[in-house]
Amino acid sequence: MFCNENLTSVVEALNDLIPMEGSVTNPVKNRKLEQYRVAQNVTYDIFNNGLGNKGRSLKALGLKMYDLPLEEWRGGECIMRANWDRIKEIVEPIMEKKILLAAVEQGIEMELVPNATTGKMELEAA
Repeated sequence: MFCNENLTSVVEALNDLIPMEGSVTNPVKNRKLEQYRVAQNVTYDIFNNGLGNKGRSLKALGLKMYDLPLEEWRGGECIMRANWDRIKEIVEPIMEKKILLAAVEQGIEMELVPNATTGKMELEAA
């Protein structure tokens, strides 16, 4: 996972409900889960490919290309390096909301627990 590390077990519980290919079962009834699935695919593409494959799908996050400081290439030269920390700051709260809405829709029970390593509170699937 590229962001929202504090929600790892919730994401794992959601991912168990998502098929390997295609949309979720009954996307009308499971609207938030389907929105999460699409947004997760776009987020993967952002952090794995610099949004090279799913640029048009960025609307799933409510963003446009110019909202993210990705690498820019002109004439075979990189004129701007990506700012991955800033990209994470932009994408993480959007994904957090999509994760939580999908979890609530799917009836995934969650509880706040302290992380054993950092001591920070995290949401875990119960």
